[in-house]
Amino acid sequence: MSQSLSRWQAVTLGLVVVVALVLGGYGIARIADKQGLWADTVEVTAGFPEAHDVTPGTPVRIRGVDAGQVIAVEYPDHDGPGAQVTVRMRLQAKFATRLYSDASAQIHGTGMLGSKVISIQPGDPNKGAIADGRLRGVKPFAFEEAVAEVRDLAKEAKGTATEVKSLASEARETVATAKDFIKDIEGSNGTFAKLVRDDDLYEDARGTLGDLRKLVGRTDKAVGTMESEVGNLRGFVADGRDTLKSVKQGSDALSRLPIVRNYVEDSVALLVRPTMSRTQMVYQSKDIFEPGTATLTGEGRRHLDGAANALKSNKAAGSEIVVVGFHNPKDQATQPAVAQELTKKQAEVVAEYLKAAGAHKLGTFSRRKIIPLGMGMNLAPTDPDPNAPSNVQILVFTPR
Repeated sequence: MSQSLSRWQAVTLGLVVVVALVLGGYGIARIADKQGLWADTVEVTAGFPEAHDVTPGTPVRIRGVDAGQVIAVEYPDHDGPGAQVTVRMRLQAKFATRLYSDASAQIHGTGMLGSKVISIQPGDPNKGAIADGRLRGVKPFAFEEAVAEVRDLAKEAKGTATEVKSLASEARETVATAKDFIKDIEGSNGTFAKLVRDDDLYEDARGTLGDLRKLVGRTDKAVGTMESEVGNLRGFVADGRDTLKSVKQGSDALSRLPIVRNYVEDSVALLVRPTMSRTQMVYQSKDIFEPGTATLTGEGRRHLDGAANALKSNKAAGSEIVVVGFHNPKDQATQPAVAQELTKKQAEVVAEYLKAAGAHKLGTFSRRKIIPLGMGMNLAPTDPDPNAPSNVQILVFTPR
């Protein structure tokens, strides 16, 4: 038996529904406004040597203010010198009109897990408005490169110090020779001795000797200053090494945290498992992918179908599958950063294909991991071969 609502109950229920609809609409409006769905937008692009985990939806900020988001990341249409990843961004029109011809974009990491954001510097208004919507991509600061440059500077300073020391030694020998020469002249009664006893010539010789002594003094001072600078540079390099060691220790500790470790790839830990037996299937990249891409060919799909059938026959409990991509380390036409990204995508494509074929299923409900790993031009830690061609390996680890 149903009971009808009283008048006040009906009014109250109606008010609650209206408030809920208003709040929901307001929330949707705020989200849409945040994403710039209702605002006038302008598309701009920027080129970077590496994408650094930038994906569609990555925030874009101008002078630290949210101005839009990334809508696409496009792989270079060619490899080699000058190849760049194109990042397409949609900006609110009110911000886009404040970009000038020398505007630049840079990728920054934010947060503990290293999420990315595109930071845009609008440039100088005196340079005029941006013409083609293309921003200049700025390479992120790399601490390792700075340390390497300081090491090179230290080597140059050390070489200069050696040259200055050699100059000081030659100057001292010259002064000693001049002293001996003057003593020989003073003990002689020849014509040359008479010339030397001439007051003007004597004063000139004394002045020259004084100048040589000043040169030696300045040279010694320069040597001391140079040695001090070399010492400071050595200290800076040592501090840099200590800092890198501390950063590595911190990152290792962070990667072992229960939540963070799922997002950190340790290639050695993934590929070297002393307590497990390993089965390996190797395919050359040219046999399963279109050249220089992560697009499977028809022949590649047939190879992977065979691999999936073999994996389905191994349903050992606790087993894991690692798909790892390697690029030929002697390929001078491909940049290491491009090889790293290419092998990562190739490993992900193979892993997803195997999953779609059911290679990860151990039973009705149980599943095992299929982990993709891109090694770029790095060698395998277990059986390094510098002459190996580009390849993809499917490794099955089974508990002993």
